[in-house]
Amino acid sequence: MSAPAIVTVAHHVPFLDQLAARWMAEVDDDPQRTGAGLILLPSRRAARALTEAFLRRADGRALLLPRIAPIAALDEAALALSGEAALELPPAVESVRRLATLTLLVLQAGEAFGDVRTVDQAWPLARALADLMDEAEWAECDLRERLPEAADGDFAQHWHLTLKFLSIVTSAWPAWLEEQGVMNPVARQVALLHAQAAHWRENPLPAGQRLWAAGFADAVPSTIAVLRTVLDMPDGRLVLPPVDLGMEEETWQALPPGHPQAGTARMLHDLGVTRDMLGVWDELPPGCAAAAPAGRAALLSAALLPAPALGRWLDPAPAPALEGLSVLHAADQQEEAAAIALILRHAIERRGHVAALVTPDRALAGRVATELARWGVVADDSAGEGLATTPQATFLRLIAQAVDGGLSPVALLSMLKHPLAACGLSPGNCRASARLLERAVLRGPAPPPGIAGLRAALSRATADEYGALADAPDAPQELSAFLDRLEAALAPLLSLASGPAEVVDLLSALVEVGQALATTDDADGASRLWSGEEGNALGQHLAEMLTWCDVLPAQRIGALDGLVASSLAGVSVHGRRALRGREQAAAHPRVFIWGLLEARLQTAGTLVLGGLVETVWPPATDPGPWMSRPMRARICLPSPECAIGQAAHDFIACACAAPRVVLSVPGRRQGAPTVAARWMVRLDAYLSGRGASLPAHPALSWLEQLDRPPGAR
Repeated sequence: MSAPAIVTVAHHVPFLDQLAARWMAEVDDDPQRTGAGLILLPSRRAARALTEAFLRRADGRALLLPRIAPIAALDEAALALSGEAALELPPAVESVRRLATLTLLVLQAGEAFGDVRTVDQAWPLARALADLMDEAEWAECDLRERLPEAADGDFAQHWHLTLKFLSIVTSAWPAWLEEQGVMNPVARQVALLHAQAAHWRENPLPAGQRLWAAGFADAVPSTIAVLRTVLDMPDGRLVLPPVDLGMEEETWQALPPGHPQAGTARMLHDLGVTRDMLGVWDELPPGCAAAAPAGRAALLSAALLPAPALGRWLDPAPAPALEGLSVLHAADQQEEAAAIALILRHAIERRGHVAALVTPDRALAGRVATELARWGVVADDSAGEGLATTPQATFLRLIAQAVDGGLSPVALLSMLKHPLAACGLSPGNCRASARLLERAVLRGPAPPPGIAGLRAALSRATADEYGALADAPDAPQELSAFLDRLEAALAPLLSLASGPAEVVDLLSALVEVGQALATTDDADGASRLWSGEEGNALGQHLAEMLTWCDVLPAQRIGALDGLVASSLAGVSVHGRRALRGREQAAAHPRVFIWGLLEARLQTAGTLVLGGLVETVWPPATDPGPWMSRPMRARICLPSPECAIGQAAHDFIACACAAPRVVLSVPGRRQGAPTVAARWMVRLDAYLSGRGASLPAHPALSWLEQLDRPPGAR
């Protein structure tokens, strides 16, 4: 009997280890035949993790690895060499170029969508337009055809005005793309996926070349086309993450979009596959331990049943499987971060034990990385950090704010006390001079705006008011000379502050001022400002802004800070935040911080699921600024609740990906009370009905003792 073409891996089985073991077992662990074939995965992180799984399986033996590729990075060269239509596709438009041009179109729309007059106001709307186009292209929804039908006479008038504004994406933008000979990035990716599927249908892989697709829990139409082609291959196989095979068919067919299995149910329906057609891989690979205790997946599945099926809670059931599962109820974000750091630190005391934090909350990830550094543990934060929060980006924004504010005391001191500020002096001398300037000039009544105002205030100050600082270890420079340095460094921006200027000139002046202010007595400002992963990423971003923002109209300097902030929103960099100030340190090989995308298909010895509160995990459901939920449904765009379903799937998968799992719920976030994630509320209610509850993790008691002197009570 031949093996089934589509299989699912049981919850307790490590997914990637099972995938590697099955791939090698089919060729009798022959190290040469192992390399014949291709495995498609949902993400680059999963592809890297599968490579590591093969290496674990090889146990030091030499072997040929199969080609392992994320589905978004299929080789376009193969299509080109085969004469496929990929060669005829226009190139994708650059991201910054697209946003800059959409910003111009938004500004030209006048008051069609509110009083939008400056680029910093228009750029976020341009990004929202780009997101709408990307979402529609992934769903293969033709906005030009469907948008006119989105609102009929029953809808409020403002929705009709919004659709009129959206003529940007139905007429103006397509015309611009055609004129420039480019296409939207997502549209090109969708076209390539369909071209790849067509190529495989017409040119199947030769005998002995296996083609597997693994790890897909949901799929857009273009990915469905590829997966369907994989199943049509003689040696094709689709390996799914755990599918709930015990759910009643009536419930399965009516899953709401927010359910963990909703995406998988949609995908199987689109593939024409029913659950009884699935094979099950439930045997552990040799040498592998179970990813989670038996019964945990059933517990979570029962707790998260959709509302119409909650009657099953009354059915007799075995005692809840709570082994290895615990909860952490911290008072706030900081206590949560400190407790999580203790849990991770405690976990890696066991030899070979891997520990990870999984959270979509980047602020929590940063706090935990900082707390871990207390013990010299540097966590590998694979999700990176927002480019806008890096020191270099913050420094440039402080410069723009200071100049726009007329060098007001708070803005000026924020800029001068930033670690990158030096003004041609040593950083210590610059900070000492800034403190001297604060004492002599900036305390009390605010001086008049600008350098001239600072000089006038300085002329009225007496030496007695600030002389005490002259004996500091880093002696400050004489204030008149320091103001000369400051004026020379700020000159390019100050010269543009009197009226509107071209956006490119404003950005160029900001870069020039940043480099001048970052220059020290022994280091060039450019080498300090653009160094490291963060500096390099910021430099590349600003270079693209300087290249493509020449289409934007002239702006006053007050728009500069908002433009920089808006352009950096959503841009991430795999920086070295945890290593700042610890250049000789290295990331710990067994401590990780993963975002939800990075955590998919991964396993560990201890997992902490952090930030389990509404609007974080799961995210807030927002249909966006352009259409209401009924309008989105009318034009066949995905429901916003689909994001809830994906987050719920990630929650279940992570909760079953380690023997020890800690569910962390902070009581307050950003000073406001939180609402526990709906899955935690469901789980608590289900357990309460059976006279049980999640055990509390002892990390909070550890935290209480951490800074307590010996013998104290």
